[in-house]
Amino acid sequence: MSVSSSTHNVLMNPIITASSTASLKRSRSLDNHRRFDPSRVPPLPRINSDIALQVFTHRSLRRPNASPAHYGDNERLQELGKAAFDAALVYALFRRRPFLQAVDIDKHSAFLLSSTVFEDWVTAYKLKSKLLCDPVVLPSLTSSQEARSLFHAYVGGLYMFSGPEAVNDWISGLLEQEFETVLGVSRSEVDDYPTVEVPPQKRAKSETMFIAPKTEEQQPPIFFASQPPPTPPPRQPFRAYMPVPKPPPPNPLAPAQPNLPFLPLFNQAAAQRRVTVEYLAELTGPSHAGRWRVKCIVNGICKGEGLGSTKQTAKEEAARQAYYSMGWT
Repeated sequence: MSVSSSTHNVLMNPIITASSTASLKRSRSLDNHRRFDPSRVPPLPRINSDIALQVFTHRSLRRPNASPAHYGDNERLQELGKAAFDAALVYALFRRRPFLQAVDIDKHSAFLLSSTVFEDWVTAYKLKSKLLCDPVVLPSLTSSQEARSLFHAYVGGLYMFSGPEAVNDWISGLLEQEFETVLGVSRSEVDDYPTVEVPPQKRAKSETMFIAPKTEEQQPPIFFASQPPPTPPPRQPFRAYMPVPKPPPPNPLAPAQPNLPFLPLFNQAAAQRRVTVEYLAELTGPSHAGRWRVKCIVNGICKGEGLGSTKQTAKEEAARQAYYSMGWT
């Protein structure tokens, strides 16, 4: 009787087990059994209009010879979003129960990144219909690479607006039905609150203290009756103990250096406090030497105003003034 190649490998190589063979068979059929349900995707997280304009602006609209401070397309956000998505994907696999080995985390990550999840997500959220681009490149937007780039750009915008925790929550919700195909487990088997077991400290063994005998150098000096007694050291005056007041704890939202950017810091603080932030920009003066005036509107009230040679510089100054005006220092 002839045996199959997989059975032959199990018999000849003791390292390969029956469970690993079953997982290999399952992984080969994942592409054929994957089913995507658009109704199960979580709601699209909200970002402000300023970041959304940058997310949905294609690089084909970039002006020639423009510097990154002046053009507002989504190419830079793609790099930020790609790194944030990869970290959220590995973190979601890391929390699964039972624990996955490192090689399994790498294998499942590679499969998810090589499948059509990005095209499905972009289609489910109708992101391509919001993209602004040159009509010449419109036919090329149907490629899988363009879908992946657009999705990464939105992840980067969400990271700037709400921080990494919002990205992790959103990506974990998107990956739920993918994990059911790849891992065959449901949401109930996710470790929402991972714990680390700390072994109890061992009690130190009792040790016998050894006291060395005093040597001649350590013996107290001998005084004769004819000698005057030694003069005692002067007594120090009594001083009442005054506790030193502790400095107030540093504000975690305040930047450690004054030159650090305030814009992402202010947007993150506003998102945590659930306030609405808008930026109104206006260009004054001639086109070759114009000045940007940006107002930071918080819940309909102007809390900061900035001037600068570039729009980003003026917006940074407006966010800085609004940050201190709201008393978040």
